[in-house]
Amino acid sequence: VMGRLNPKFQNFKVPVNSLSGGQRQSVAIARAVHFNARILIMDEPTAALGPAETAQVTELIKQLKAEGIGIFLISHDIHDVFDLADRISVMLQGKLVGTVNKEDVTKDDVLGMIIIGKLPGEASSTELEALHE
Repeated sequence: VMGRLNPKFQNFKVPVNSLSGGQRQSVAIARAVHFNARILIMDEPTAALGPAETAQVTELIKQLKAEGIGIFLISHDIHDVFDLADRISVMLQGKLVGTVNKEDVTKDDVLGMIIIGKLPGEASSTELEALHE
């Protein structure tokens, strides 16, 4: 599975704890795929990674998505969210603000959901103006 997901990976005999962060993420994802997981929950999968490792994990997520594996991506990086997601759900203080289709919103709309706690179109003009002060 690892060879299919990451053809450049060659460290099959190396202990996982000695691999780079991106390689460890790849191994964790490969294990889930090996056991036929159809849904993956990924909590900040690129948070502690450098640019090259982040790109590696991002490409792996795109590949899994193309194979029909559902992915719940938890991320603070709005660029990752817009690069990888089809739908975006925002929670604020443990409550769901809402879920939107990526094609229907801008990054500013989502930031408004995060900061104001309201869906696009529900925030007042005063609340929206305060975001840009």
